[in-house]
Amino acid sequence: MIRFTLFGVQVSIHPTLWLTLAILGRAYMVSNLVELMSALLFIIAAFVVLLMHEMGHALVGRRLGGGAPSVYLAWLGGDCTNETARLTRMQGVVMTAAGPLASLAVGLVTYLILCLYVGDFGLASVLSVGFAFGVMPAEVLMAYPPLAMFFFFYLIEVSFWWTILNMLPIFPLDGGQIMQGLMKSRVQMHAISLTVAIVLSLAFAVLGLWLLSIFMILLAVLNHKFYQESRHGGTDFH
Repeated sequence: MIRFTLFGVQVSIHPTLWLTLAILGRAYMVSNLVELMSALLFIIAAFVVLLMHEMGHALVGRRLGGGAPSVYLAWLGGDCTNETARLTRMQGVVMTAAGPLASLAVGLVTYLILCLYVGDFGLASVLSVGFAFGVMPAEVLMAYPPLAMFFFFYLIEVSFWWTILNMLPIFPLDGGQIMQGLMKSRVQMHAISLTVAIVLSLAFAVLGLWLLSIFMILLAVLNHKFYQESRHGGTDFH
């Protein structure tokens, strides 16, 4: 475990985070030094986005409700806890939304830096989109240091996709927790989460995105359990 304090927030990092990011960065497929450096840059970029995401929750939650927040990063994500905070339901929604906004801000700031770096707004946009689809002209890599460009692109790409993933209306993702804060019926919230998770698991499977498909299946199983429990127990949020 790695532990440190950032802006007064205790941060703990489990080794499984590095393992997951290494797999996503395809570190197991490296065959030369450039590919190794690219994988390491992905791991660093993804870590920065994930950390800023959880810090968004922690700092806004502390600002709104006080307490002593802590952040725990493991596997593909993290958890921000602040048991001593006193938050209203809408303050809880704001705190939850702060995470995706913080991770998105990382990508937006990086994009602006990239625009200044290449000196062309249009070129930065084309390169960012091209990198996301695996297209990178050789002349670009010759004109700019490839590892620096990769780091910019990884920060933009991870922040963009991580924000979209977290805002899906599936509990316990941030989108699902925001839905929980805005809805009164626990049964309906988990029913929506279950339906969306099933649809997306099938869609990702068709696209060959097996890791995301499995992730959605796990979320579907979790929400099916919560759905059954809420039908036989309390059906409304307090």
